[in-house]
Amino acid sequence: MDQLTSLLISPCRNACPLMRPIQRHNVLLHYLGQLVKAGLANEEAFLPVFDEIFHLNPLFGVCGYVCGICENSCNRAEVDERIHIRFIERFVFDWYREKVKTGKLPPYRPIKPASLKEQKVAIVGGGPAGLSAAFFLAQVGYRVSLFEEKSRLGGALRLIPSFRLPKDVLDFAIDQVITPLNIDVHLNNKPSLSALKESGYDAILISTGTHLPRPVPPFAQGYNGVENAIDVLRKISEGTLDKEKYAQKRVVVIGGSGVAIDTARSLRRFGADVALACLESADRSSKDGILANIEDEEGGKEEGVKFYYSRGLQNVEEKEGKLLLTFSLCTSVYDIKDGRKMFNPQFDPNDTISLMADYVVFAIGQLPDREYLKDLLDENGRLNVAPLTLATSQEGVFVAGDVFRIGRASEAIKLGKEAAESIKRYLQGEDLREGRAQINYILTPLPYQKEKIPLKPAQRPPRLPVEERLHSFALEQAGFDLDQLILETGRCLHCGGCENCRACVTLGFREDLCKMYIIEEKCDGCGYCVDVCVTNAIKLREYEENGEIKKIAEVDTFKCRGCGSCQATCPKDGCAVTGFSLDRLRAEVDKCLGIQ
Repeated sequence: MDQLTSLLISPCRNACPLMRPIQRHNVLLHYLGQLVKAGLANEEAFLPVFDEIFHLNPLFGVCGYVCGICENSCNRAEVDERIHIRFIERFVFDWYREKVKTGKLPPYRPIKPASLKEQKVAIVGGGPAGLSAAFFLAQVGYRVSLFEEKSRLGGALRLIPSFRLPKDVLDFAIDQVITPLNIDVHLNNKPSLSALKESGYDAILISTGTHLPRPVPPFAQGYNGVENAIDVLRKISEGTLDKEKYAQKRVVVIGGSGVAIDTARSLRRFGADVALACLESADRSSKDGILANIEDEEGGKEEGVKFYYSRGLQNVEEKEGKLLLTFSLCTSVYDIKDGRKMFNPQFDPNDTISLMADYVVFAIGQLPDREYLKDLLDENGRLNVAPLTLATSQEGVFVAGDVFRIGRASEAIKLGKEAAESIKRYLQGEDLREGRAQINYILTPLPYQKEKIPLKPAQRPPRLPVEERLHSFALEQAGFDLDQLILETGRCLHCGGCENCRACVTLGFREDLCKMYIIEEKCDGCGYCVDVCVTNAIKLREYEENGEIKKIAEVDTFKCRGCGSCQATCPKDGCAVTGFSLDRLRAEVDKCLGIQ
């Protein structure tokens, strides 16, 4: 078994499904942005950052518009307000896209795939997981055929309203993945598993998503006006929705997911009076708190969507040509078992409210096409998949994306990437498990004393006024400009360790990472270094020598940032930082203090 490796990382990176080194990119963009603004560097200085993020997550531009999972874990929220990481990521993508559109950059980044292999891989499903897997497999030289049931690639991303993710942005992001690698795309085509095997594919990935709506409760079936959110969003995306259907009508959306809020906000733009009722509570700190993106929730409220939290639909009946909906108070949504949340809603039947509606739209979850997956199900009707490798019970067949585990776009991208790694190992005859999940990530708390961190207001891109939003599907919020990029990246506290950042080395500030080490024969354990270390990387250890208790400093190299404060403070020259002599360090300190 491989030796377990530890790595000190920031909470934002840990929260990112793709483990993007956010701290590193914040540092790079902050300094490169200042150089560009001062005219000391060409804007093409941003290209290496684009390339680095793109090869980590080929659909990062989409994440820059609709994700933001990482922001919920930002340490800066303890000081003033979390960093808008999503808009920083989006800046890089928007900058590149604008340069391509205006002809200032070539239409595609040069991607050099490995020499073409004979082995063929079929991917069924052109959503984020399938696209991600196709990118990483084609890069290493496999012949990839991507099959998509619909007329356009994108999968569930196509259902995100244009006011959040414009279709031309999505098209551009997908094209950057497909075209440079010559991935063979088959639209309006969903071949069966048996047909793919007969066609001679060496490996198959199923990433067909969960495009079927969960059935509405029996008591709500059979009524005119009962609809599901997936169908509504699909019609909006395809431009086939009757624009007058919902005007001046009362619509109640059932559900607390992003799909539910997207549906509610979209129908407001068609003139409907919209309410949203969900089992989840308004308290996001609660185990039962609503999980949808907070910006989307707030945007819905600004646009007039009425929210009814902790309410479960119990009955539907027709009354005077409308639907009378009865809701009970939901007292608990989840049970906690072995640290995991288990869906088990509980209700108080004595606490009810009623709402009248012309339409009720259910957004209570989606399901995979079980008929298509029937050959991969076990005797209990469950998809038989190894969680680490995503291999199924059938030889050479893998799964990825929502069909395996429902999540956000970035989570589907990660699963596509993991599946690609497994397929590559499978085709090369390697162990599918070796070396995976062998890193112990240590999360850093607030790296400095809270009261000593200066307050810096968060940057907010301008949003369309509510009145304009209600009459348009135009993009609701602009991205950062260069000044906002510099200011927002400057708010980063650089929480993680140096090993997973190395931005200072990339920028040429250092030849290599600097680390403090103890000169044992000189250290007397005075503790001055402990007092000045802002990352708490140094502690004192007691030991006995010749019957006498002594102390000596010890350094945790994962936490050490090589700032040199310890070396500059030590009265006995008992410690040093690699890469800096004591004389040079003192000269630099004197220079900063203005001492000649």
